[in-house]
Amino acid sequence: MRVRASTRIDCPPEKVFDTLADVRNDVRWNDRITSAELRSSEPIDLGSRFAIVNGGAAYDVTVTTYERPSRLVLEARGKPDLTIGYTIAPADGGTDLHADFDFRPAGVQKAVFALVGPLVRREIPKQFAGLKAFCEN
Repeated sequence: MRVRASTRIDCPPEKVFDTLADVRNDVRWNDRITSAELRSSEPIDLGSRFAIVNGGAAYDVTVTTYERPSRLVLEARGKPDLTIGYTIAPADGGTDLHADFDFRPAGVQKAVFALVGPLVRREIPKQFAGLKAFCEN
């Protein structure tokens, strides 16, 4: 299942990029993330690895594209696997953020995901509202 989302954030693209790239920040703006820790060495860059818990499910997250401040891709292994591709662009003194979420459920999860897909589509804009508020403060 694919979901696209966009928002305008009133802060510089570099801040939005750095906030998203350091997945440890997710616990501060995404209420579904209950823990996030860095599993590789700093600084955050291409190949950085994180362990997170999202909605009670454990995920291993790897930064697979790191083109500061314009493009970031995160690969998450869990149930389901997920790729998030962020495009970040300056806009009127702030930032336009576009994201493509590619959920890849397997097995029985496919049927479950078909049912919860509408909920996921409604949840992502709520998460973006949290990101926007966090970055703008």
